Amino acid sequence: MNLSDFVVVTLYPNGEMGRDSGGIWFRSATPMVFQMQPVNTLEELKAVILRNMGVAGRTMLVRRVAYRLLNIFPPNQFKFKIFWVDGDEHVRGMFDLHRRYGTREVMELLTEITSDMKCKYIMSAIKSKIQSF
Repeated sequence: MNLSDFVVVTLYPNGEMGRDSGGIWFRSATPMVFQMQPVNTLEELKAVILRNMGVAGRTMLVRRVAYRLLNIFPPNQFKFKIFWVDGDEHVRGMFDLHRRYGTREVMELLTEITSDMKCKYIMSAIKSKIQSF
């Protein structure tokens, strides 16, 4: 593998996003930077995120992933847009876009991380509310 086969990622775990004149911004109390090879599936991406956070193998889940994409259309107008990564096609598209247009930029991802137990509790509460209707 060449170094050019790796992507530098800034991860904003459990961060927040907002909008200003430059488009979308991400912020987190604990941002981190790491290198990774492109992956093909959302599950692989989530596993890489958890591994780099040092919580792989624990009962943690990546619930949502957002990609901050530099949009250069119309020409000479640079604004960041949000791209929600919801499936394998989105992951492949994200890495393809980054490879084509953002190779000199850091890939920025905002994630929502939660414990597996919290997810199970939330799903259980939702199911019981649905059943009560």
